[in-house]
Amino acid sequence: MLSDRTARRPSARLFDGVSARDHAVTVAVAAGRLVIVPDEPSAPPECPLEWPLSESYPTAAGRADRLTVTTRAAPEARLVIVDRELRAAVAPLLAARAAENPARHAAVRWAVGLGVVVLLIAAAAGFASRHAAGLLPPGWGGGLSDATLEQLAEVYPACEAPDGIAALDRLATRMADVLDGPRPQVLTVRWDLVNAFALPGGRIVLTSGLIDRAASPQALASVLAHEVGHVARRDPLARVLRDKLVDIALAAVFGVSLDVGTTGAVAGFLLDNSYTRDQEDGADVAAIRILNALDIDPGPGARFFDRLAEADDGLGAVTWLRSHPLSADRAERLRRGGTGGGPGMTAEEWRAVEALCP
Repeated sequence: MLSDRTARRPSARLFDGVSARDHAVTVAVAAGRLVIVPDEPSAPPECPLEWPLSESYPTAAGRADRLTVTTRAAPEARLVIVDRELRAAVAPLLAARAAENPARHAAVRWAVGLGVVVLLIAAAAGFASRHAAGLLPPGWGGGLSDATLEQLAEVYPACEAPDGIAALDRLATRMADVLDGPRPQVLTVRWDLVNAFALPGGRIVLTSGLIDRAASPQALASVLAHEVGHVARRDPLARVLRDKLVDIALAAVFGVSLDVGTTGAVAGFLLDNSYTRDQEDGADVAAIRILNALDIDPGPGARFFDRLAEADDGLGAVTWLRSHPLSADRAERLRRGGTGGGPGMTAEEWRAVEALCP
């Protein structure tokens, strides 16, 4: 127990978590408990006054000149110990009891177990979604994507110059034919962000910022080929199905749902169009196959990826670089695997694409 000298003088302030008032108190340690004695017994705090050390712990609000403690018996209450001698006596006891507390170890084991279960759910959902996406018709999910794009157009309107649209459609169709995949629908939006993404149903979105930054038909073709690869592999649909399956499984196992609706899941691509490493590698392989088949020079695309990876000019939170994390060797993979030497489109077609979003 602390000395009588320490116990007799007010040594802390107690906030009971019920009233707005703080109470001057003295604190002692006895029988594994913090024993709190109010300085004004006529107006006692509205919380327990004996806190088991095994259920008490410092809060993140602690400072160097004070020790703030709470307890599971009264989680809203705060005991603020300012007295230096009392802090020195109490702090090691709290640390020791926290280390040996069986409940704490059980909580850690539970958290680790929960993490393992969630990882297993995510892995199983990823496997199932990849196979399910391959069984569905190529256009499945297009309606949901169109609804998302209509919302996007309210902020970032579509670019509608017909010659530029036709040039991109011809290039995307030629790319899809290389992979014997469905013909994608390419939409360009007036958005300064450097971005491109594929949505379920074969929709591909390019931004005007991407076209401006690419600065060459070969660089733009390298990005478009990657997105056509995702479409041919059904990666966007698999991503949406994976998220939905994970949500259903979490609801079944834990009774907790993160569901924001299927349309909301599609809209998530605008902020977090992340794929697995296998999906990214597969789209890279498909892109190189496309570029070689169409005799498109990979050099400008590789240099474009180099510029994106090295850029530090505030492109924003959502860029092609972020939504398609570049492996360290992506640009080098293009250089090693590419065999083409042409531009991918005529000079007239490239001028039309550059003028797509005047």
